[in-house]
Amino acid sequence: MKKGILFVLLTVLAIYVIIICVDARSGDLFISDNNPANSGENINKGEVFDSSGDGEIASRELISSGEEESQENDNREKNEDILYNESGRIIIAMYHKFSETEGNDEWGRSFDNFYEDLKYLYEHHYRTVSLNDYLNHTMKVPVGCTPIILTFDDGYSGQFNLILNEEGELVANPKSAVGVMEKFYAEYPEFGLNGTFYINSTGFFGNVGTNSQKLNYLIEKGFEIGNHTSTHVNFSKASLDTVQKEVGTVANLVREAANGYEITSLALPYGISSKEYKSYIAEGEYEGQKYKNNIILLVGAEPAYPSQSEKCNLLSLPRVRARGGNKAVDYDLYYWLDKMEKNPNMKYERIS
Repeated sequence: MKKGILFVLLTVLAIYVIIICVDARSGDLFISDNNPANSGENINKGEVFDSSGDGEIASRELISSGEEESQENDNREKNEDILYNESGRIIIAMYHKFSETEGNDEWGRSFDNFYEDLKYLYEHHYRTVSLNDYLNHTMKVPVGCTPIILTFDDGYSGQFNLILNEEGELVANPKSAVGVMEKFYAEYPEFGLNGTFYINSTGFFGNVGTNSQKLNYLIEKGFEIGNHTSTHVNFSKASLDTVQKEVGTVANLVREAANGYEITSLALPYGISSKEYKSYIAEGEYEGQKYKNNIILLVGAEPAYPSQSEKCNLLSLPRVRARGGNKAVDYDLYYWLDKMEKNPNMKYERIS
């Protein structure tokens, strides 16, 4: 009887020793709490821990180096999902004249008040983006912030003009909207330096510098150029030939002066379109060169829907008039900013 029990015990022991040996060779035996494979650190599958005790790793796949891990982190950052409150809306602010004082001009804004506009936007977590980023749905602002788009009509010198600095270089006049934005950007770089300037074919941005120098200065800074027709035409009274000439002249001028730069948007003069030739405002040809405006902007009304929204009409996109002068304007910039502060769900805010 005792021999039988002893035989059984020896048999069990032998089986146990065999299991230990097999497991040890497979690398699956006794992973301790201090082992990286059980600590949440990234060890690739298929690794085999050497049992020789010299600390080396015998593996079918090498553990990722720090450089590879860094690359993986970079890729995750690039491919991260950027989520916004898709029911929210985006302000496309519309500015016109700039000067030292505003007076009673409802289309004017003083440089000081414009700086205060930018400061208010920054402090209320708005960040500027380009109109093309809006169009292409590539806007990126920090989590908790809302994109805003700044536009400037008519090419006034108060918006932008060049001067010679002490080194003899052409720079933006500090007493201009661009000068104010550059100053603000230097103080708050995270706010961004973006805006689209809608020009006619003559007389834009003062008398210093060539058209090429003026346009390229803006483009190199990251600003965009838009079409405002050659002579600020009223499209409702224009023939087909006039429509194409008015749009095509500006497109061709900018293309030639700014190294092939292609305009992608147009701001309607007076906010008036053409019932009969609307499609030719968006796309056409003049003097053998084609033009295409993916966005047509109105004069002002309300915040816009995101470009990917079913409610968005890119060829009839609303803007919000900036406040100017002492004359009250219904539904101006601060009306909508205040409304959005009271109704946060209206904001196209980044949530992750």
